[in-house]
Amino acid sequence: MTLFTARTFSELHKQPLTLTCHHCGAVYSRPKLEPDQWTQCVRCNSVLETYAAFTPSAWLAIILTAFISLIFANIYPVATLYLQGQGQAATFFDAVSVVWREGYQEVAFITFAAGFLLPVIHLCLLFMVLLPLSLGRLPFYFEWAIKMIDHLKPWCMVPVFLVGILVSVVKLIGLASLVVGVGLFATACAAIFITSFGRLDEHRLRLMALDLGVPAQLPSIPKPPSPARIRQVWAFVIAAVILYIPANLLPIMQITSFGGTSAHTIVGGVIELFQMGSWDIALVVFVASVMVPVFKLVALSVLLALTQFGAMHGLRRRTQIYRVVEFIGQWSMLDVFVVILLSALGQFGALLRIEPGTGAIAFGAVVILTMLAALSFDPRLAWRRAGYRRYISS
Repeated sequence: MTLFTARTFSELHKQPLTLTCHHCGAVYSRPKLEPDQWTQCVRCNSVLETYAAFTPSAWLAIILTAFISLIFANIYPVATLYLQGQGQAATFFDAVSVVWREGYQEVAFITFAAGFLLPVIHLCLLFMVLLPLSLGRLPFYFEWAIKMIDHLKPWCMVPVFLVGILVSVVKLIGLASLVVGVGLFATACAAIFITSFGRLDEHRLRLMALDLGVPAQLPSIPKPPSPARIRQVWAFVIAAVILYIPANLLPIMQITSFGGTSAHTIVGGVIELFQMGSWDIALVVFVASVMVPVFKLVALSVLLALTQFGAMHGLRRRTQIYRVVEFIGQWSMLDVFVVILLSALGQFGALLRIEPGTGAIAFGAVVILTMLAALSFDPRLAWRRAGYRRYISS
């Protein structure tokens, strides 16, 4: 790709259409891009815009394909477990209903929302915006819809659920015979398509509408970040740290068989996978369920402290760290998805019974709190408290 540096504030009076860096607050006039070009903030190196190769009609085709994949992913079982002649199949809804019946309604609701409800709403909103745009019209709900799309995007966790299926398959191979189903492959397709929708945020959709010549509002320059956000993020981080202790000490699931009942914590599950010879899957679970939460809590605490004291050093590096925290946020939900899938598949009465543990509730709360902390933190505040303001002069 060819790097195309955005023009600076000195040219804003010539071209009213602007690009604002949401990581440091710098404002640029929008240049015209050619294929394989993108604009980049010269202050913090964040990508502002990439060349849009897909039209609204092309995105509509991808959305419809994602809808179909998501339907098949939830109608057909992701896997079937066979034990002593008995078979237990599990769809996504089976997993949610089993966990609900076991008395863990909080875990069931989080899983249902992140794995199905919010992705469906997200797809519907994208369809409602892109269909009128493909016809050269601006929907009257355009402003509301594109803001809702931005709010929903971080909470759509179908890709994380896909990895959860793979981890569950590896865990169950040693217990009984397991056959993967159509739901697994449909989930993989849906995950790929939903991941691609990460590019369709409020900023991209607004620029798409303007490029089509429909009467959308011009991008507005965001208001300066409020220092009150620092206290809000500290509250989320401290609550997550407190809950992270029981999330690791309490069992996240319990397995009952002829050999008795065994409780498994997060770290215990990683050790078990390693002992089974699945060191690669153990590494994935360890990174997603242990390293990622710890990294997010430490990184957010450091970013908050440096911002609160107005530190001027390492601003670009701190912005890069925040982008990493923002990107990896949802992957901590991996262990929760693994638990609900194992609970749905491991229902063989006295032969085998897998149930979620109280640690799953605490861990799910940690994931949500750390994501809320990352979404509430405004990296522009670090630049502003260090003395940088909105514009960069030429």
